[in-house]
Amino acid sequence: MATIKEIAKEANVSPSTVSRVLAGSSKISPETTKRVLEAIKKLGYVPNANAKGLVVKKSFTVGVFVPREPENAFLNSFFDQVITSICALVNSFEYDILLAISNPEKERDLLKRLVESKKVDGFVLLSSREKDPAIEYLKSIDFKFVVIGRPSGFENSVNWVDNDNVKAGFDATEYLIRLGHKKIAFMGGPSDLVVTADRFSGYKRALEKYGIQPKSSYIKFANYYRKSYRENAYEILNQEDRPTAIVCMDDLIAIEVFKVAESLNLKVGKDLSIIAFNNSNVSEICQPPLTTVDINILHLGRLAAEVLMMDLSESTKTYRRIIVPHQIVERSSCSKVQVL
Repeated sequence: MATIKEIAKEANVSPSTVSRVLAGSSKISPETTKRVLEAIKKLGYVPNANAKGLVVKKSFTVGVFVPREPENAFLNSFFDQVITSICALVNSFEYDILLAISNPEKERDLLKRLVESKKVDGFVLLSSREKDPAIEYLKSIDFKFVVIGRPSGFENSVNWVDNDNVKAGFDATEYLIRLGHKKIAFMGGPSDLVVTADRFSGYKRALEKYGIQPKSSYIKFANYYRKSYRENAYEILNQEDRPTAIVCMDDLIAIEVFKVAESLNLKVGKDLSIIAFNNSNVSEICQPPLTTVDINILHLGRLAAEVLMMDLSESTKTYRRIIVPHQIVERSSCSKVQVL
């Protein structure tokens, strides 16, 4: 592989001039820049990211931050899909990805270490929580980042991309109501997640609009573990006055409800209607196929990456808020309520 010295010799310039051209300096004449670029092309030079970073004081690396225990980070296919789309966009800018996963109690230390070691130029945060320590820390040091999710308390001073999850929760619940269901349960993820709170808020608004009183025994929140999803499903479906329909926070929770329903001899799509969120690949192969809210995960990831790359390249700060539309994908897990 050619070196900067060899490029300099071929172009008849100094190595420092080659470095300035690679850094995009506007102080090098067009003629010299053209000569250097032709030498680079001729010799097949591939810039070293670390060396390039020393010149322009950048790492050319974006951190993707997942605030979860490593063993549970990718149970939900949302993260696989969103990271794939982030990588595709970031790599097109010739940046690399650093995946940072941390237990919540250690996340500030991890972020601080990555920032102070200058290993990343910015972060994409894959979730937002009430009083989110990652957002608060990065905001306090004025470090560049974008959040996938509504940054509660920082909506007007942080870059973020999200769905209108209140409306999404409302639409999912209203869909069941229009099928005749009145006994509708809600199974959420961790209660401190903003997305959980927003979808739950939409659920309650739909019930209120149609004059349906929420029932506390129909409402459950869980941590990231599948076991807790199953336990909540058993508690909901083992009630004497069990619900006829359930709004599930995501497809992963819905799958666990499918399993519990089967163990209780309840047929999904007949005895029990289920609607979820994410439209992951598994939703199509469930039996019956799962009705779900498509939140356009790949679009969320791509837009978040675009916003961060724009932020990294601009000298002035412009905060961006982008809402990605959602749509219900109808399959066979929901049906009209059975009239007895």
